[in-house]
Amino acid sequence: MHRRTLRRVLLVTLLTTGLAVAAEATAFADSSSRQQSSELAKKKKKKPTIKVVTADLGDILVDAKGKTLYLYMPDGDNIDESQCTDGCATAWPPLTAKKAKVGKGLDASFVTVSGSTQVAYNNHLLYRYGGDSAAGDTNGQGVGGVWFVVGADGSPISG
Repeated sequence: MHRRTLRRVLLVTLLTTGLAVAAEATAFADSSSRQQSSELAKKKKKKPTIKVVTADLGDILVDAKGKTLYLYMPDGDNIDESQCTDGCATAWPPLTAKKAKVGKGLDASFVTVSGSTQVAYNNHLLYRYGGDSAAGDTNGQGVGGVWFVVGADGSPISG
């Protein structure tokens, strides 16, 4: 009889240990799955295409990397076709995106993406300047009397 009791105790102990291990494995798998989902959600969060920063010129528009955005006066409010082509487009690359997202403080209804994927804000096509090497540089301000930094309201800053 003693053997039977010992076997039962051993069997109960093994089953209990097995259930505890299974429960821990399930908890670990759930935790790992939640962590992966959280990491994927962070990766999928798209940075704003354009956002506002405060600079020497006031509140200005910048791209996702903090590079200053400009408008080209000859474009007027025609967002369907840029007047900056060839060498101009090399020095003043257009801001492009498939879908544009705005940062805090900007009106999302002001943003459009033209057929060429160039981003416009408040009916002005947006460009960067090749002469700006760091985030926040405004070296293109007033160049040729036709290039201007874009203010938070989408208007040219003429100061």
